[in-house]
Amino acid sequence: MNITILGTAAAEAWPGLFCVCEACVEARRRGGRNLRRRTSYLIDDHTLVDFGPDINGQCQAFGIDLARVRRILFTHSHHDHLEPGELQWRRRGYSRVEDTLDLYGNAHVFARIRRESRHSFEDLGLVEHPLVPGQTVQAGPLQVLPIEAQHADAEETALNFVIRQGEAGLLIANDTGWWEEESWERVRGLELSAAIIECTYLHLDPDARRYHLGANATLAFRDRLVREKALRDDATVITAHFSHNGGTLHEELCEFF
Repeated sequence: MNITILGTAAAEAWPGLFCVCEACVEARRRGGRNLRRRTSYLIDDHTLVDFGPDINGQCQAFGIDLARVRRILFTHSHHDHLEPGELQWRRRGYSRVEDTLDLYGNAHVFARIRRESRHSFEDLGLVEHPLVPGQTVQAGPLQVLPIEAQHADAEETALNFVIRQGEAGLLIANDTGWWEEESWERVRGLELSAAIIECTYLHLDPDARRYHLGANATLAFRDRLVREKALRDDATVITAHFSHNGGTLHEELCEFF
């Protein structure tokens, strides 16, 4: 299982489109890894995790052929993780599309796609697969265990994912906040080979744990995963989903972590 990180920014991207804060001005000056697209991932060449407003540019930058993507896993319905308007181009008359596309997510994801794409799932060649926290599903070659995150509002359950293929196991935990105990119990003893953990607030609020994590909380989240034996001793741990409001640029982040 190979994963490509297509973006590492939070909702506004980095630099923010209209922002003149010090972190955005300096990111524009430095360039390189300080220029961040919204967070999403590609697993091998067949599965996307989230489908946000940068998807067209991400496909061009990374040479992704969306015709080969068979499914999309959605963490939740917020606009930086779901851009329904781009799915409407699958409709006959806009594009020639030969295969259906499987979508996995919560009810808010499917409702927003129907509302904003303006077309039925049948017209768009989309197949709906509802996800329930704690219930593993088979998504092509991947086993996907949805984990309830502490994010979004009271009406929507945002999801993190444990994704397995053979002996490889990966946790994707962005837009996570600090989990409730039930979620920690779900990953106990899994001994995953890698984890991606969010760090939205960076050093603006380093100990933040509500809805998102700050820099210190990201380290504490990693440490809790280790204590719960959710990660193998040699596991790779990556952090992503950074807000420009957090203020810490790439080089300083490397030094900190």
